[in-house]
Amino acid sequence: MGRLINRPVPVTTDPEGRLLQFRWRGSWFNVAILEEWRDTGAWWQGEQEKVFYRVEGVGGVFELYRETPGSRWYLYKIYD
Repeated sequence: MGRLINRPVPVTTDPEGRLLQFRWRGSWFNVAILEEWRDTGAWWQGEQEKVFYRVEGVGGVFELYRETPGSRWYLYKIYD
């Protein structure tokens, strides 16, 4: 089980919008994507669809998501 963070983070993406790296606590983490999925969330309450990425980087496994439409990214969980 991961530690819930759910905070906005700056990211770098490739031209197709796939995650390459993110910044957390003053450091940039290069990542390899392990898994990608979409979640509709509580659509009946107006929640936007989210695209989740489970990624591996130095220091562990992380889950990040971005809301669609939009470009804001969030660090959702950290698996130590």
